[in-house]
Amino acid sequence: MNQFSLKNKVSAEGVSLHHGEQVTVSFLPSDENTGIVFRRVDLPGSPEIKPNYNLVTDLLRNTTVSSGDVEISTIEHVMSALRGMGVDNAVVELDGAEPPIFDGSAKKFVEMVREAEVVEQGAERSYLKLDQTVSLVNEDRILIACPHEGFKVTCTFADDKSRHTQFVSLEITPESYVSDIAEARTFAFYEDIEGLLSQGKIKGGSLDTALVIKDDKVMSKEPLRFENEFVRHKVLDIVGDLALLGSFFQAHIIATKPGHALNVKFAGLLGEHWKI
Repeated sequence: MNQFSLKNKVSAEGVSLHHGEQVTVSFLPSDENTGIVFRRVDLPGSPEIKPNYNLVTDLLRNTTVSSGDVEISTIEHVMSALRGMGVDNAVVELDGAEPPIFDGSAKKFVEMVREAEVVEQGAERSYLKLDQTVSLVNEDRILIACPHEGFKVTCTFADDKSRHTQFVSLEITPESYVSDIAEARTFAFYEDIEGLLSQGKIKGGSLDTALVIKDDKVMSKEPLRFENEFVRHKVLDIVGDLALLGSFFQAHIIATKPGHALNVKFAGLLGEHWKI
């Protein structure tokens, strides 16, 4: 299979989750073998960062990458949408430090990719592959990658009190990403909100941008989009965080109670085991 980029530039505007600022995000075409590159057009010289697990500097309820004095927060939904839609090469322009959160899912970013139109390029795509099973265990949180001809994610989620237990297992393709993953929204537990605000996080958070779980009740401005929406969002984050490997890969990822910190640590571990 060859690599893919975008045909046209597209833009959208919204509020960022943690900074709470109005931001414009744009997707632009890019050359073969350039990967996904973020560009801060609000800074002198429009500096760029090519996200990689080695550049991650913050994992508190988001994935942040930094290079020198340049930082970009909460990249996981953008990375997930581009990878889920099969885009190898693109430039993501921002006039702020963080993409808009929109409704807390990757739905808007998928719409942007569709509007920009995915186009095939001449260079062949290389896939990273495993020749052995790799695992990472942190108490009751587990990530395993098994050799697999394709990209599959099997995930189980529950909170720390073993409530809201959910499960999903999917082969990830552009079609399944759109129908089964992209619309799953981020969520927070009510008891965590005060602490996050005290740490300067979720300044742009609201029931428009996330689901809030209080005990057994889900607080939302609309019904759940999936019966197991929480675990589907966890898969969305896995796709985005493992995109920090920088290449498409073939593996079956098995996850129990994953999160950004574990995902990124696992990306680094996988980076030591791939073969082309």
